[in-house]
Amino acid sequence: MSEKKNSDSQENNNDSPDEEIHLLSKSINTLFSELEMVKKSVQKRRHENTALKVLFYTGVFVLLAGFLYSNSVLQRAQMRSLEKNFFSVEQRLYQDINQTKINLELEIQRLQKQLKKTNGTDIFTILSHMDFAIAQIHPIQEKTITLINQVRLDTDEFSRLLKEQISSHKTIKVIDQNKVIEQ
Repeated sequence: MSEKKNSDSQENNNDSPDEEIHLLSKSINTLFSELEMVKKSVQKRRHENTALKVLFYTGVFVLLAGFLYSNSVLQRAQMRSLEKNFFSVEQRLYQDINQTKINLELEIQRLQKQLKKTNGTDIFTILSHMDFAIAQIHPIQEKTITLINQVRLDTDEFSRLLKEQISSHKTIKVIDQNKVIEQ
């Protein structure tokens, strides 16, 4: 039996080197084709990775540009809103000042009417009559003299303040009328 095996193995050996070469050649060709497929697959993956990177960076850039643009638009809208609010507050403040000014002028006019007419005589005539009457008094005591002089000084101060108030009110009216004429 061993001879038979040896003879079979010699036959196989004779056939074997050609067959083995053929099988090895076929295996090498198969491996080569598989390597080519792997190589193509790796190249395809590299191209896909590159394309994905390009898409990713493009997406990040678009998002960043969109964020910056929307932020800019939002800031401009806020600035416009702030300007409108500022203008509105300014207008309300201007109206309040004008209303206060009108109320003050009406109050001054009312007070002037009260000052002008006291029993048909204006306040300055009354003050001058009072000053004349006080000048006619010749007191002996120094304390009375001091009080009379204090009353005369207070009367003069009061008259001066009233005259300044009336002249400044007339000046304000003239200025306001000039503004109305200019506008």
